[in-house]
Amino acid sequence: MSNARDKFISEKLSQMTLDDKIGQLLTFTWRGAIITPSGTEQITRLLCGGLCLEPYALETCKNLYWGNSQIDPNFVEPEGYFKIANTYFDGRTFGISITPEEYTERLNKLQRIALSRPSGIPLHMTIDFEGDFKNDYMSGGIRQFPPPMGMAAIGDTDITYKIGLTIGRMLTAIGVTQIYSPVCDVNINPANPEIGVRSFSDDPHLCAKHAAALVKGLQDGGLVATAKHFPGRGDSATDAHDVLDVIRVDKKRMYEVELVPFKAAIDAGVKAIMTAHSVYPAYDEEYPATLSEKILKGVLREELGFEGVIVSDAIGMAAILKNWPLPEACVKAIKAGVDTILLKADDESRSQCFFGIKRAVQEGEIPMERIDEAVTRLLKMKYDQGLFKTAGKRDPKKTHKIVRDKKVIDFSWDIAKKSIVIMWDNKKLLPLDKNKRILVIEQRIPYEFVGKDPYHHTHMFCEAMSTHSTNLILTDTDFSAYEEEINECLELAKQANLVVMTNYYARIVKSGNNQLLVKKLKEAGHTVIVVTNTPYPYGATEEADAVICNFSATPDSIRAAADLLFGKFQPCPTTKIPINLQVAKGKVIRQEAPRKKDISLDLSYC
Repeated sequence: MSNARDKFISEKLSQMTLDDKIGQLLTFTWRGAIITPSGTEQITRLLCGGLCLEPYALETCKNLYWGNSQIDPNFVEPEGYFKIANTYFDGRTFGISITPEEYTERLNKLQRIALSRPSGIPLHMTIDFEGDFKNDYMSGGIRQFPPPMGMAAIGDTDITYKIGLTIGRMLTAIGVTQIYSPVCDVNINPANPEIGVRSFSDDPHLCAKHAAALVKGLQDGGLVATAKHFPGRGDSATDAHDVLDVIRVDKKRMYEVELVPFKAAIDAGVKAIMTAHSVYPAYDEEYPATLSEKILKGVLREELGFEGVIVSDAIGMAAILKNWPLPEACVKAIKAGVDTILLKADDESRSQCFFGIKRAVQEGEIPMERIDEAVTRLLKMKYDQGLFKTAGKRDPKKTHKIVRDKKVIDFSWDIAKKSIVIMWDNKKLLPLDKNKRILVIEQRIPYEFVGKDPYHHTHMFCEAMSTHSTNLILTDTDFSAYEEEINECLELAKQANLVVMTNYYARIVKSGNNQLLVKKLKEAGHTVIVVTNTPYPYGATEEADAVICNFSATPDSIRAAADLLFGKFQPCPTTKIPINLQVAKGKVIRQEAPRKKDISLDLSYC
């Protein structure tokens, strides 16, 4: 098998042009569900090796990535430079709801386009599907699961493995080949705005054993798992989408905390690792891990012995973009040891990065051996998954059968119930008394991040509460209620005996959540029960009389929370919050309400 693979890869490599090889190093994004000229030409002309799938959004070159243009205004176009087609849709338009079967057909078509290239090399199809708000495909009734911290709360690695296996089988059936999971960051800073429940825990050894289980489950399900963000972003108080952080800890601490889950993932056979956009002076005073040969070759390859594919985190994140133009950053990343660059862009930066890398090779800045080394790893990854035989041939009927399997549906519901914790109920308010009139306040989850269908929509919590009682007043607020909405809720609360409200946290919503609304309701003398997706104080706010943490704002977790409130089941006695709450206590994110006129589309990636 190995000899056959090596012979196949060697022959394929010898037939590839320099352009073919450069293209393989780039993973672009396919947003939405429409195959546009732009989407086609990034495959046929820029010869990309893979696509990062984001069906929730809409492709457009007008879109900014977390508020920043990724185009290098000073880029000098080399001879032979060309631009590919662009799409000029309104950047504020949402993606459409598409079933798994329909999406399978689209991915099949994209693979056939790739296979029609002279190189005949299929695409790796990647996705973020971590759980909670970090799922990029949510429609058509696909089952979603709690994020890593919800899995660790259940505390059973066999269940973590089975979650990975189920996700792997569903996504593989659709045509996805690689997942950017698990998160191996140890969330030891409770104020970390980027990681939080995406981490398994603040305990490195708990993270390690669940990360290993999830890696095995995902890969047994057919996917390439990707451990991230190497060498660890848990000890940070900033978001790499906004700034370049410096994590000042010594090597001893790195080996005792940050690197522990990554070593476990490598031992479990993880096939890919994603880099972090942070500086680690213990290893490299100058460059972040993504651009650091000392970290990627010195630590990851030589010290930890990782032989799989190294993936950059999205290269356009502000941590990189504000310090290095993207074509230059791509060159530095590949020289440092990155095998494939993730570039989330629908604009000219795709051409700039392609030609920037090509020029660096032609001028000798990047040795050809480094390019061949990276391409060889990527081709091996595709060969081992059978993509040279199966790409473009997924059966939509089988997709339907796997995704809608009753066993999957029942398992998802069981996990949603198992992962819920009642953090406190000081006034013994639970289960809810149907004779009491309840004001239900639900945050409006950003429309991009719901499936836009009866299973996954904006008012799931109110709908679920209504299945238990008609003695309710239903209302909603923006994800972070603006001043007028707070006043309206305070008026409505006067008609009720108590308030039940969501206070989810989503890092992509920069205006915050409803922590301030909880505080205002309590100051007005109301009894408040909070349902949240995070045990940290910005979700489980200390003012609330009772708090339920379900770890996830996905459909089954939201509906399970409503059932628990009305006593339809009891919390699993072995499920526990897997962090040190004493350390996390007292942190507050926001104390001021935004005004209505300030809110348009307050999402950080737009």
